[in-house]
Amino acid sequence: MALSNNTTAMTCAYFLQTKKRYCRMSVKPGRKFCGEHASLDAANQVCPTSAAKYARTPCPYDPNHSCFVSQLTKHMEKCNSKPKPLPEYIKENINVVDNNEEIKVNLGTLSDEELLAIIARISKIHSEFVGDLPVSVGRHPVLEPTLASLTESRGSWRHVFQSSSILYNMAKLGVLTSGETRSTYVEFGSGRGQLSYAVGQAVNLETDALLMIDKSSPRHKHDNRYKVDGESHASIHRVRADIADVDLGQVPLVRNDTKRLVGIGKHLCGAATDLALNCLHRANNPNGLVQGVCIALCCHHQCTWRHYVGKAFFKELNLSQTDFAIMRAMTSWAVCGSRQAKEHSDPIGENEAKTSILPGRYAAMGLDIERRENIGRQCKQIIDRGRVEFLSSWPLQAKLLYYVEPDISPENVLLLAHAS
Repeated sequence: MALSNNTTAMTCAYFLQTKKRYCRMSVKPGRKFCGEHASLDAANQVCPTSAAKYARTPCPYDPNHSCFVSQLTKHMEKCNSKPKPLPEYIKENINVVDNNEEIKVNLGTLSDEELLAIIARISKIHSEFVGDLPVSVGRHPVLEPTLASLTESRGSWRHVFQSSSILYNMAKLGVLTSGETRSTYVEFGSGRGQLSYAVGQAVNLETDALLMIDKSSPRHKHDNRYKVDGESHASIHRVRADIADVDLGQVPLVRNDTKRLVGIGKHLCGAATDLALNCLHRANNPNGLVQGVCIALCCHHQCTWRHYVGKAFFKELNLSQTDFAIMRAMTSWAVCGSRQAKEHSDPIGENEAKTSILPGRYAAMGLDIERRENIGRQCKQIIDRGRVEFLSSWPLQAKLLYYVEPDISPENVLLLAHAS
């Protein structure tokens, strides 16, 4: 496109349709387009020699940028997107249990008789192997100043309160210690590291260490606050990787400087919990390096059979992979109370005709919202019971408990384990 009043001879002449303006990148003397759009120069060259000189190609490492074809080899040597050599503790899918293909079950394809029979079986299993979970809600003194500075109605208060109750239960069980041994607290799916930051305030970072594992690198990480607080940063570590690929025992901090390992996580979604447990299991040694686990569970609808660590428990109960898929689908019922207003307040019309098929079916089966919520919680807790049995085989003493009230978070179950 030709130059206009919106561009100058010093800026690129390429018009960005999505932004409705010209590219503002600088250009070399005598050229119309910047380096990113220089391929247009090549396309406009009549002389084949000139066209070849200015021809560009997408970078093989990152197609979001390009380079001159004549300089491709040189570019690939210095490109910032060039894959870096993987450290020795990154091994693809090392924590994946098996490679079975996933089975998905649509509850709408089950007959009423089949669904009611499965529900009856789930209730029986829950009554015999899980039962009513204990409630252990508390607050750790290290987070009291933070809680006092926040308004209870705000989401940030709820997050801090959950972290406080997690620390309270860790301390109550003896998992959270300070200065007694060289302990490393590993937070899986750490995100910004809020839980690790709370643990760091409760332990002695002169002797203990924090290790955060997450495949993303979010902004405003809480571990950066130690720089502001003037604390030593040498005992705080991050590994940017998928939990499935981390050989925890080979991480230098764990291999060389750790005498006691504790795995933690807050709202570790679905299969990530199973990957974390298998990661800890591989890092455990005959001397019992793993001394504790404390994970706030959530998002059971994201669990997968290929990652699930409780297969042995399911097989003992004669539950198959298909049964697992059905239970996984029903775990979403545990939070279906949020849909109550929608199901009962929609005006009669086209939208209601589209959305009331399943609620109408459930009503005819006697499955009101309250009962579906209870069945959904039972499915979640049976899946979690398999994780308890997996931890008990290490051996650790493991249990499930409610660590906050449902009005704080509907995902309020804590998986807690400690060395006997």
